[in-house]
Formats: sequence, structure tokens, C-alpha cells
Amino acid sequence: MVAIIPLTLSKGKSMANAEFEKLKDALRKPATPEAMREAAAAFERYRVVKLDKGKGSRPTLVTLGRGRGYPNAVPVDKIPEELAKNPNFFNLMKRAVSKEKG
Repeated sequence: MVAIIPLTLSKGKSMANAEFEKLKDALRKPATPEAMREAAAAFERYRVVKLDKGKGSRPTLVTLGRGRGYPNAVPVDKIPEELAKNPNFFNLMKRAVSKEKG
């Protein structure tokens, strides 16, 4: 069997969508250390593909709740680290991604 990969997957929208689907799949699992590491790796791949457009901004994920067991402002480049070590943050991302319209 031969898989044909469209050329748009190099840095195009299709590649980012494929990586986002992998992230969603990883976040559907329970918050085990293995699933958290998998989600962190998937987010890192998504971030590299999505943000590889040469933009100079430093986006940050911000939540307005306090005392929830995770920081309330996380730079996007630190999200994989937080996903890998913090089950509360993993569950927050799971809720945020599940609300995403796709």
C-alpha cells in the first residue's frame, strides 16, 4: 500500500490541522503521565507547524480563575511542559479543545 501525501503538508494549513487532530486525540485520554507526555509532544509539534510563520509576537494562554492548581498565564512555548507535568492543566486543555468547533 502506498500513501500519497499532498504537497501542501510541508508547512500549509493541512499540516497544522493534522497536528491539531493528533493533539485532540491525545487530550481525549485520561490524565495519566503517559497521556500527558503524548499531549505535550503533540502540542509541541502543532505549535512548531502553526507558529512557523515568522510572527514576532509572544502569545500567551491566560485563564481568569485563581487557585486551580495551574498558572493563570502560560506562554505558548511553555504549554508542552505544563501539559506534561500538571494534570489540572491537562484537563483544562482538554475542556478548551473539546469546545473547539471543527
